[in-house]
Amino acid sequence: MTAIPFSQKTLDTLSGKVVVLTGGAQGVGEATVQLAYNAGAHVFFGDWADDKGSAVESAVKSSNTNSAGSVTFRKVDVREYASQLALFDAAFKAHGRVDVAISCAAVAEPPGFFEPENLDLESVKQEPTELRSRLDINLTSVLMFSRMALAYMKASPQDGTSRSIVLVSSIAGITEAPGLFAYSTAKHGVIGLMRALRPYAPLRYGVRVNAICPWATDTQLLAGVKDKWIQEKLPLNQPADVAGMILQCAADSTLNGKSVFVAGGKGIDTEEGYDKTQGQWMGEQLAEEWNRGQRVLGLGDGWTN
Repeated sequence: MTAIPFSQKTLDTLSGKVVVLTGGAQGVGEATVQLAYNAGAHVFFGDWADDKGSAVESAVKSSNTNSAGSVTFRKVDVREYASQLALFDAAFKAHGRVDVAISCAAVAEPPGFFEPENLDLESVKQEPTELRSRLDINLTSVLMFSRMALAYMKASPQDGTSRSIVLVSSIAGITEAPGLFAYSTAKHGVIGLMRALRPYAPLRYGVRVNAICPWATDTQLLAGVKDKWIQEKLPLNQPADVAGMILQCAADSTLNGKSVFVAGGKGIDTEEGYDKTQGQWMGEQLAEEWNRGQRVLGLGDGWTN
């Protein structure tokens, strides 16, 4: 088990860096915008909530007059390819570079789609377009965001800067999450994307990729169970705790391929334990063969089509 410590000194290396972030109008995204700006970064963030995003932009600008950074908000619908692309383009046109990309946009589970009283042979004939929309926000948009990030980072000056992508998953992305069928599907997919990118992006683009997996966090997503959670004295993150782990992964040049489980404000890399115990759950012989097979597959060149 490896803890990911918070270091303000590491965060300060974001000064002057260009950060692109989706989902920055509230909760963890808002806290990340504030923390990155405080560190001196030039933050370009998008969100569907136009009024909230504009309010965050104004509040951040007035919160720290000593910051060397800047903050810019654009209304973004992550379901629309051109909308996300415009956010990257705004950052690149303003500064000629993109150094950090953080996919933070997410929405909660739409209720009722899997409940027995709502699901029968008649109701199932109607396509659940709202369910598909949530999947587009929580997963498809993250895949598109990551591809855009690599393109803009490739076009940025190759000056030795440590560039990174941080994908916000969830505890629901590494274990079961009661009642969150579509949300858990999407967040597991985000971890799959990180794992696919972590050997590839550093070698092909010089870009590190990590994922953050928050447990219970004091945001609107936890509203329905927050009182019971506190009563049971269970660990509770504040948005700034998760934001700190996001930016730690963004700034620390030694971190790549991590799934950082954040609980009670502390970050733990779960990938290390997963890798160390491979021989136990796969069997020693099969684990050895599997790893040889991975070396044969390499980065996918020449056999995927």
